[in-house]
Amino acid sequence: MKKVVLFGAGFYGDRGYYKLKNDSEIVNYVDNDPEKNGKKLHGIKIIGVEELKRIMNDELTVIITSQYYSDIGNQLYSIGIKDYYVMLDGLLFHTNETDKMFPFEFSKSNVSENKYYHKEEHEKNILFVQNTACIRTHKIAALMKNNGYKVFLLYVVAPPEVNNSSFRSVYDGIYTFYTQNALVDFVENSDFDIVHSSNEPDILTNLLLTTKKHIVFDTHDMMSIRKPENIEKLTLEYIANTASDGNIYTSGLVADIAQKKYGLKGKEIIAWENIVLEQEKIVSRHAKLSSLDGELHCVYEGGINGTDPLNHRFFEDIWKKIAEYGIHIHFYSQSDYRYCKELEEKNRYFHYEGNMGTKELIQEMTKYDCGLAIFNVNNRNRLFLETGTANKMYEYINAGLPVVVGDVQSYIDFVEHYNVGKKLDMERNIKEQIADISQIVIETDFLTKNRLTMMSRSQELIDFYERVKKRKITR
Repeated sequence: MKKVVLFGAGFYGDRGYYKLKNDSEIVNYVDNDPEKNGKKLHGIKIIGVEELKRIMNDELTVIITSQYYSDIGNQLYSIGIKDYYVMLDGLLFHTNETDKMFPFEFSKSNVSENKYYHKEEHEKNILFVQNTACIRTHKIAALMKNNGYKVFLLYVVAPPEVNNSSFRSVYDGIYTFYTQNALVDFVENSDFDIVHSSNEPDILTNLLLTTKKHIVFDTHDMMSIRKPENIEKLTLEYIANTASDGNIYTSGLVADIAQKKYGLKGKEIIAWENIVLEQEKIVSRHAKLSSLDGELHCVYEGGINGTDPLNHRFFEDIWKKIAEYGIHIHFYSQSDYRYCKELEEKNRYFHYEGNMGTKELIQEMTKYDCGLAIFNVNNRNRLFLETGTANKMYEYINAGLPVVVGDVQSYIDFVEHYNVGKKLDMERNIKEQIADISQIVIETDFLTKNRLTMMSRSQELIDFYERVKKRKITR
């Protein structure tokens, strides 16, 4: 095993750990932030550049795990390190005085042992491909496995247990690669009926489209709706939408936008919302916290952004205004642990509860009065929010919680149509409104009854995949 030093102890360094830990011994992290110096990430000490210069020897390999790889490369060169690697979205590139960003397959086992997958007779299968597979991908994979398909996962950034250890058990096989060459070669020469690709931006989908496989492009977020993009990313989006054999969108509105924008005619298209896999049975409901202290307790589950005030998941200002009325906000998030702890410390009504798997979380949320689906809406992200659906809304309802929504018309229409929540007017008495919303009663089998689970609609997706398999590949 190679001894490696990861330069960059931020988000990409965290993800690099999961990708590299099985193929190498990670000796240290290096970071230019003096506040990180001496601290640990995944139990590995973070050092500064001067310490790296002191310990560097022929046995150590430096891998840059930062978006500032060009500046760091110059920094390494200045201290005499001219041979290093760069990890970009889980793919590895080698650089020295003669090779510049040369693809490098770090794991030899991926190249030699069990090189390709060969299916059994009469087997139906799907290979799911994503940088780091998200809950939507895991749910669809579980749905298809439940319907007799073998399901496989190919990731390039981080394995499924990064989000939840139980996700690994969904798949019949899991693969990873360090170069585009090895990834494409594996997919091209393996026996997969369908390759289901979920990526934003659409880099992996474009790579997969070079193979003679049936490619399904699952657009979780159409990036050109979320924010303005450069011509390179717009081109990737165009190719992924037009050249794939089948397209999946998170709502009918997104499907309509894609068809108008890219002239998608004669394609297999399905709108597949971010609904729950199945209605989870509530084994035992917790006592409401409000019944114990007489105060209101809301819950939020999902991603949180603490760096970009224009991001739709930047919640500090919104939550502070709710907390002014003495309302507790309990939040469960897989986002950066340090920021979540910092956010908790900013207000005595904020409570960071860690991260849980979906099934466990739905049981846990029964102790709260309502679920929050209020986002930081602005002109930059309004259209993006209007075109999608959030997992959390269905999971709140599964837990029997009415939903508090913000100024997003598609969310307002949903809760009003099904009578499962209301819009919160931030200019009126917030406590009175949330107390009123908390009185809404949700039926125990609501999601199944209203066909708002993937299980209740599984035949639609099966038929879609089977139609895609029959298409002639013309690429």
